[in-house]
Amino acid sequence: MATIPAPTDVGALANRINFHTRDAHNKINAYMSVRLAFALKHGWIFRQGILAYYYIFQAIEQELDRIMDHARNEKEMQMQNVLGKFWMNDFRRTDRIFQDLTLLYSPEFPTESSLEQFLTSGNHLAPTLQAFVDSIHKNVQEEPCTILAYCHVLYLALFAGGKVMRSNLYRHTGLFPKFQHLSPRELVQRGTNFFTFSEEGSEAENKLRWRYKRGYELATRDELTEEQKQKIISVSSEIFQWNMETIAEIGELNRQELMGSVSFRLLTYLHEEWKHTDKLSKNQKDLLVLAVLVVQFLIVYLVLRRILA
Repeated sequence: MATIPAPTDVGALANRINFHTRDAHNKINAYMSVRLAFALKHGWIFRQGILAYYYIFQAIEQELDRIMDHARNEKEMQMQNVLGKFWMNDFRRTDRIFQDLTLLYSPEFPTESSLEQFLTSGNHLAPTLQAFVDSIHKNVQEEPCTILAYCHVLYLALFAGGKVMRSNLYRHTGLFPKFQHLSPRELVQRGTNFFTFSEEGSEAENKLRWRYKRGYELATRDELTEEQKQKIISVSSEIFQWNMETIAEIGELNRQELMGSVSFRLLTYLHEEWKHTDKLSKNQKDLLVLAVLVVQFLIVYLVLRRILA
């Protein structure tokens, strides 16, 4: 087979993954579109999301490198052979995300060494994110074939969504720290490495995506047992849930922190949350209404206090 399999080709592993994760895919797409719209209004939340994916892709690529360079047993040597048929350094994301973080976290960490120190020892991962990272290492070390679940779900998601993200970010340059020597376009280019697979434009990226999908199909169709394929499909479903829970955790941690202070950041946060109350549970709506009322009361109190002083 010399081309990407047709969507009706039930023998293709990628098609089977897509079929079995369709509901989860639709669910997370709807969820992420809402959270992304919100994150694009708040730079500090957006960069937390990028930071989370740094650790996620770092874990995947650590396992990829370990298998490719130091396969320890027969199963890992099998995966070494499979990965060798489609994996290229162009797909690597960890270093590219690091480039984005040097821009996004430049106010706190103006040098690469200070950022590296933060990433390696100064930042304690939130519980769900840590559990996601741990699950990647555990899955791949116990069942090396599951690396193929991460290769399909997460990297192809970036191929598909990278252009959309770059387009969105061109309209939200306020997310990035300000640098007088950089134009808005240059700023976005410096801060969207995560979503970029080629510096040569969309056509080059499309060709790379085609090579990836074709190579994945050729490498996985006949090299895997049915048991391995079932395991890959199962882990693929888990990845969608982990993604949603990781993003939800970022929102919840920010909500808890912001509710403990009265600030402009809190007010803008509440304003954006209010726009999406149709996406919240009854308890969340009640809490949000209460929070808005409390903040409004405090604002009136502070204004009156200043006027009457």
